[in-house]
Amino acid sequence: MMQSLQEVLADPEVVWDLTQNPASFRFPSSPAVVAAAVHWPPHITVSRGTDGVLTVSGAMGNVMQVLSRTLNFTYSIITPQDGSWGAERPNGTWTGMVGQVVQNEADIALGPFGIKLSRSRVVDFTDSFYFDDRAILAKKGEPEIDPWGFLYPLTDSVWAALAGVLAVVWLMLGMVSRRPKVVTLLDWSIELLLENVRVFLNQDVTKSLLGTIKARTVLGSWMVVAAVVYWSYTGTLTSLLAVRHIPLPIQTLRNLLDDPSVSVIMEPNTIVTDTISKMKTGELRELHELQFVGRVKYQHAATFPAALDTVVRRQHHAIISTSLSADLFMADLFTLTGKCDFYKARQTFFTSTHCMIGQKGSPVVPAITHRIRSLIESGVYGHWLLSEIPAITTCRSSPPITLVRAPLSLANLWGAVVVLGTGHLVALVAFLLELCWARTCHCRHSSMIPAENTRYPYSQVAIKHGGEKYDDMAGCQIT
Repeated sequence: MMQSLQEVLADPEVVWDLTQNPASFRFPSSPAVVAAAVHWPPHITVSRGTDGVLTVSGAMGNVMQVLSRTLNFTYSIITPQDGSWGAERPNGTWTGMVGQVVQNEADIALGPFGIKLSRSRVVDFTDSFYFDDRAILAKKGEPEIDPWGFLYPLTDSVWAALAGVLAVVWLMLGMVSRRPKVVTLLDWSIELLLENVRVFLNQDVTKSLLGTIKARTVLGSWMVVAAVVYWSYTGTLTSLLAVRHIPLPIQTLRNLLDDPSVSVIMEPNTIVTDTISKMKTGELRELHELQFVGRVKYQHAATFPAALDTVVRRQHHAIISTSLSADLFMADLFTLTGKCDFYKARQTFFTSTHCMIGQKGSPVVPAITHRIRSLIESGVYGHWLLSEIPAITTCRSSPPITLVRAPLSLANLWGAVVVLGTGHLVALVAFLLELCWARTCHCRHSSMIPAENTRYPYSQVAIKHGGEKYDDMAGCQIT
């Protein structure tokens, strides 16, 4: 009859050999090892056969195969009733896989487990063979039209550079052009600025400003720059109008905490839930307190894929899991649907170790550590994990924009219409103010310009009407 691990370890010679030569030790007679496990892809997949016997596969299943061959033991799998890793009860006992190891129901537990002080008091940890952090998994928004897309063909730096060049050209044109004596410096400066803006918008140029070669040279150089930028802008804008932006609103833990419409799905009795419950301040403490306002649902990891395709898809929930598990969930749904409907938030948090555990003081744990260390150094464990997720990079790097082919509508361009309407409104207000000013002003000019002098479009031309003289710009009588 096959002996259990505890019966084999009762032999002092076996224990001495195991303690002195943990790297090369093999059991002389193959003992039966009981291992506790919980279904947690891609690390470990627990399956129940038609005969009711549990088997494990995945990366941790491969680890068990290596340990079984190199240490010469057979193993059987058990799983805790609550399906958890293990948490300490108020009376000092433990639940989950940790509880099975502490109560000698299992010799080892596959986990993988995060190391914490309370657990280390009752079990022994192997070396860590993987580090992972926690990520937020949420549903992407529906593609939206950005009405302000006409501002995007040029970056902020290009807009700033254009403003700087415009200011330089404006000053240079003011220095090399001739200002009519009848025009004030302020009016002349405004007219020059508007002239440069007209050039940038590919409009005509006032001939009176091209009287000198210097002025023509300045305006000509500005025309070249404006034409290149204008053509680049129009070409890029055509492409951007065919783009739809996909909202990804939750990018940090703070975004999740501040959105009262989104609830959190987490796994119970883990190192994360236990640690954040003991924190006094900070975002992780706020995450723990969400349960008191009904914004936390505790579910086992095996139910996450179903939750992802139901409540998370409706954008009322978000899942917090390890980053690798989030990649697995997205990849599996992509394999089924061909779409990347979900995304991982940019921020990750709470990095933890991944270890196996054994009974406290067990000499088997150092022997397991030596073999796990070899798997880590060779990169085999990481290779096994990635091989469990064939489409791991497909949705991880999916772009937040999509290209569509549809006719332009007001939804695409209402931002430009708002700019146009605002400009007309400002012009109307300025016109009304000018009318009010013209009616209330009192003109007192000691001299006037002959009526036949209409050479300059900016001059204030005096006309005769009924024996009196009027300024055609202000509409006021000249005394």
